[in-house]
Amino acid sequence: MKNKILGVLSALLVSVSSLAQGAPTVIVYEWAVQAGKAGAFAAALDTLQKSKVAQDRTAQLHLESIGFNGVNPATHRVVVLYPSIAEMESWNKKFEGSEAGTAFMEAINDVASPVAQYMEQPLQSWGDVSNDDMVFDVVRMQVSDAAATAAGLNALMSAPESKDFPGQIWLIQVVRGNAAPDGRVTHQIVVGYESLAEMETWQDYMLTTDAWKTWAGVAQNSFVITNRFTVNWLAVYDHNYTLEDFD
Repeated sequence: MKNKILGVLSALLVSVSSLAQGAPTVIVYEWAVQAGKAGAFAAALDTLQKSKVAQDRTAQLHLESIGFNGVNPATHRVVVLYPSIAEMESWNKKFEGSEAGTAFMEAINDVASPVAQYMEQPLQSWGDVSNDDMVFDVVRMQVSDAAATAAGLNALMSAPESKDFPGQIWLIQVVRGNAAPDGRVTHQIVVGYESLAEMETWQDYMLTTDAWKTWAGVAQNSFVITNRFTVNWLAVYDHNYTLEDFD
């Protein structure tokens, strides 16, 4: 089972406010879409992604619906994966004031309201990174011991009981936008599956293992969960970049 530790791991674990330049970076935009208007929101985003300015970048973009989001009013997320902060900055300059950007904002103004925006960088991943995973279990945390969290999760995924894990797991640091509607967030654990049924089957098994009991002890002493929800990928746009490139 693959266990990839990115070069930025050591630096990022030093401080929750650190920002690694030249590292893969994720920008998350949370939206509260009005009931019955999800189709209009998706259509406006699709039109933007097919525009010249949207395709003139190196990035992968996901449109995701959110389920079981607690007190957070967001119903959808637009998630953009970049190879670096510099690439993000370069494209933002192209987008601002562009005809396509203006048309997109005008199209969604009456159907959706922004909820939150934050920047993330991956620390470590396990499993098989693949676009085949369409359902993600997102655990948002306020971490007090980042090193113990990373080591404990690595031990869990390296245990014999985890050898048949069917999906992918990411340990992610929130480097900007830590204040959220659901509490202060420093890190996320994001687990991808092909379906909710696959997630249920794996979790039912994993909760019975000694490896999970050990991980639960680490978790209790290392972080507090501020929210947990699921997301479903509704659309994926590859702009000269894929999830596999990001990994």
